[in-house]
Amino acid sequence: MNQEPINNTAVPIEVYQTLGKKTFIALLMRYCHAAMVFFFITIGISILGGTNILGNISGFNINQFVNLAAILSLVLFILTFMLGFFMAYIKYKTYTFCLGENSLKIKRGTFTKEEIAIPYRQIQDVNVKQSLSYQMMGLSRLVILTAGHEDEKDPEGESEGILPAMDKNLAEWLQTELLKRTEVQKVIETK
Repeated sequence: MNQEPINNTAVPIEVYQTLGKKTFIALLMRYCHAAMVFFFITIGISILGGTNILGNISGFNINQFVNLAAILSLVLFILTFMLGFFMAYIKYKTYTFCLGENSLKIKRGTFTKEEIAIPYRQIQDVNVKQSLSYQMMGLSRLVILTAGHEDEKDPEGESEGILPAMDKNLAEWLQTELLKRTEVQKVIETK
């Protein structure tokens, strides 16, 4: 472990990790719904304007209005996509974890920063969960059950013992590492 001297004493440097690159893609998909709506509206308006069905009605060229609407929709798509990308990037960079000497540490929060330490001695079980959409994207949800906290159902995914979306391989590695450090035996289900 790297150490940095502070006042002639060695203090371990803790390295925080993000939840994996696939997590960023999942966050991007979550925050860009509005952008996709504007994208499809832009395509629809462009197709409608290109068909020349509307033509001229009493001297007013509707196709010019449709083209203006398509440009406006495209601008709204670009702005909402950029906003969604920015929000996904900030969430991705501010949700990190670290395997400390005595505990799993989780830092999260964009505007309200929160740092949680879950001592290894309190961890009773570590589960890797995958919904169908997570399976398709190669993501997993890591649920950490601790002493005194038996409820793993948290609709927001913000319980202190849950890492909401992380790369599948990273989740499996972290599960194995946490179980080693807590000396809990992993039970494998067989049918």
